[in-house]
Amino acid sequence: MKTLFCTILGLLFFLTVNLYSQEEQDTTVINEDSTITEETDPAKAEIVRIIKEVNSRAAEIDNIISDGEIKIKTPKIDESGSIEIHVKKKNDLWFKIEGPLGIDAATGHFARDKFVFFDDLNDVVTTGSTTILNIGTLTKIRCTFDDMINAFSGTVRIPKGKKDILTMTDETGSYVLALKRGTITRKYWVNKSDYSVSKYQYLSSKGQTLISFEFSNFSSYGTGSYAKRVEIRRPKQREYFKITMETVNLNQSYLDFKVDYPYGDVKIRTWK
Repeated sequence: MKTLFCTILGLLFFLTVNLYSQEEQDTTVINEDSTITEETDPAKAEIVRIIKEVNSRAAEIDNIISDGEIKIKTPKIDESGSIEIHVKKKNDLWFKIEGPLGIDAATGHFARDKFVFFDDLNDVVTTGSTTILNIGTLTKIRCTFDDMINAFSGTVRIPKGKKDILTMTDETGSYVLALKRGTITRKYWVNKSDYSVSKYQYLSSKGQTLISFEFSNFSSYGTGSYAKRVEIRRPKQREYFKITMETVNLNQSYLDFKVDYPYGDVKIRTWK
């Protein structure tokens, strides 16, 4: 059982993966939001308008406390567990994973700058800066904080950098936006009626899907909406991850992000 849960802890971070082959790595975090920049090209201006609308509506969903089920399926395992999630967008993500019979497996708090991660099964606490390198080293998978927030909140914010090359195609009921930076392209499927994002992908320079995030079972809140089901796939590795939210509470006045662990009885690791 311990080996199984250790595997689950590593696989949990499929939710936040931004993993490429050595020649295709692009680990630059897009901190700026250049949608405020005036676009003179009508096609690009329309893409920026859609991105602004997506981000504005997604921002209505915040201060979230939710709980539900996680499921992981790979060529070697097919297991489920329960998860509780607290999300304050832009700043904080907290989660607690339990296995069968209520056994605590892990608790983590990831802020934009710092993180604390308690591996309850091995009595190890890791702290450090929330960088792609640190999260990647901890989980063996390169990660972005913003993908974590998207997946755990059931909403999508589309970041746009100044160097992104913008294109758009049209599918029945959806705008399909493509933002290319370096060798990596991000594609977003935006619903024309309510500007929710049903799917987004990271694509390699050869057009191969590195990872896809799919959102479904939407509930409305104001002009925004959130997905109660999030699925993540890495096709090449035949890996699948799913979160199904059973309860979702929004705009909570107090969210606890504390990671409890027995001081003095655990191994502490601190990373820069």
